[in-house]
Amino acid sequence: MLFLSSCSDNLNFNQLDDLVITPVYTSSLAYFTILPFQFFDETGTVQQSEISDISGFRVFENTNLKNNLVRLDFNVEVKNEFERDFTLNVEFLDDNNNITYKFSPLNIDATNLDYTYLEEIDVVANKNIKNTTQVKINARIENSTTPLNASDTKEFEFKSAVTLYIEKDI
Repeated sequence: MLFLSSCSDNLNFNQLDDLVITPVYTSSLAYFTILPFQFFDETGTVQQSEISDISGFRVFENTNLKNNLVRLDFNVEVKNEFERDFTLNVEFLDDNNNITYKFSPLNIDATNLDYTYLEEIDVVANKNIKNTTQVKINARIENSTTPLNASDTKEFEFKSAVTLYIEKDI
């Protein structure tokens, strides 16, 4: 008798029309360690105040990701053992080295061993970011009037990651 008196309701398959999937992907972006000797020329006598590096960032070659990306988070962690302040400039570039997105300068205090930074980028408001193919990072020593000791073993360590937020209708 129990099997014959069950409750039922009509199924609404139209609910699937409103379904949106929202996967999130996180990946390492750039990592480097700088030692004091790297701020000197080949002869080891002339100190420079800046170091720059450009690395590839080809995530937008994936058409599905490019068409459905809604937000991008750029996460940074820095360990600065130097007794000098640093300014980091981060730029996203296209294949022609044109800036597709530029971050505000990141100011890292001397001996800050636990600096973190998060930049949330709304891709809908910054559509040009989808043309990014490279990331340029420029590290500049502040207070460079007193020369560094090229044989010092203190490190400046930079780690970054990017988190991609996708939104796709089904």
